Amino acid sequence: MSKIAIIGGGIIGLCSAYYLHKSGHEVCIFDSNELGKQCSYGNAGLLVPSHFETLANPSILKKGLMWMLNPNSPFFLKPRLDMDLLKWIIKFSSFCTNKHVQNNQHFLRDINLYSLDLYKDLLNNSDLDFTLNQNGLLMLCQKESTLQDEERAVQNANKLGLKAKILNVEEIKKLEPNASFNAIGASYFKDDSTIQPYDFMNSIKKYLLKNNVKIYENCKIQNFILKNNQIKSIITNENEKYEADEFVLSSGIFSTKLANKLNLNLLMQAGKGFSFTVPKNDALNFKTPMILVEQKIAITPYDSYIRFGGTMMICGNDLSINQRRINNIRKYSNNYINNLNIQQEDMNDLWAGLRPCSPDGLPYIGKAKISNLVVASGHAMMGVSLGPASGKIVSDLINEKKTQINIKRMTLYRF
Repeated sequence: MSKIAIIGGGIIGLCSAYYLHKSGHEVCIFDSNELGKQCSYGNAGLLVPSHFETLANPSILKKGLMWMLNPNSPFFLKPRLDMDLLKWIIKFSSFCTNKHVQNNQHFLRDINLYSLDLYKDLLNNSDLDFTLNQNGLLMLCQKESTLQDEERAVQNANKLGLKAKILNVEEIKKLEPNASFNAIGASYFKDDSTIQPYDFMNSIKKYLLKNNVKIYENCKIQNFILKNNQIKSIITNENEKYEADEFVLSSGIFSTKLANKLNLNLLMQAGKGFSFTVPKNDALNFKTPMILVEQKIAITPYDSYIRFGGTMMICGNDLSINQRRINNIRKYSNNYINNLNIQQEDMNDLWAGLRPCSPDGLPYIGKAKISNLVVASGHAMMGVSLGPASGKIVSDLINEKKTQINIKRMTLYRF
């Protein structure tokens, strides 16, 4: 049994802690905030085998400056003098090709399906208490050109063995008879599911505390002590020292700065997103999660409320709430859902999070050249979807077991 220190208590760190504890290790977690309250907290909770296209894809490049310099667009890049940003942009652009998308679609399908199977396994054991809703995902379209793109996505999904189809207005109404949408059609991906991310993470936290796992919240890691190509201990912002046999770095976008201290370059930029909740009402009486395709807004129904979220701002590690972005999500949601009239006072739990985005749209998961360090970061918008898969891979790597998924594409040293 080894002593494992996990740096970062988001969904990746918590899932890693769970699987490592289950395999017999002594685990402790360090987080600079309250566990589960950062990037994954306000996530839409989508588990998405349907997202088999990388974030870096030709459609992003095609829209180019029209999107990236428009502060109201779904994908906005705030210009700034920053060499790391410039390197990221150049790399990101080089991966916005059909070849890159095609080369990785089987991998993204497989790792998402693997993670979904792990969620189902966790649901069926007695350790955790959470809800998994298997209602699929609607991609609502208002434009004919967008619907044609979705038709191609459905064809590709079917070729990959996923259950997907195009729905016309009448078929959308049959699926959701109690709601009405301003859309000309939609794609529907039956394999997709949802969870409430914070409930899931809190359930793991309760399990870990019950089993005497040490959790250090509001504890920021400042540095490392190394000897003979191994991390011997970590040093906190209060100058306290903690030793361990193995270390896991899973602190999202903040992994970059810590990795730099270990001469490991994790090229990432923070993709800032926003979300809020609205109590359920007659207009929001539906059970199927959806994405408003033209505006890239995710809408997830829960028992008593709906979470609305979206946008991708590359603007540095700034966690402030951008009211314009929040208002755009509100305005466009009102436009897509008939009889919906969200007002400022209806919005609760306003949230901003920093998604850790690699240039090629794939996570970083693997062993570092430092012999007792494993890294798991860079999941962009799929951190919740890939949480259990990432945690299980981390556990397998530390236990020196063969991973269920070939992880070569996620190597830490690919750039």
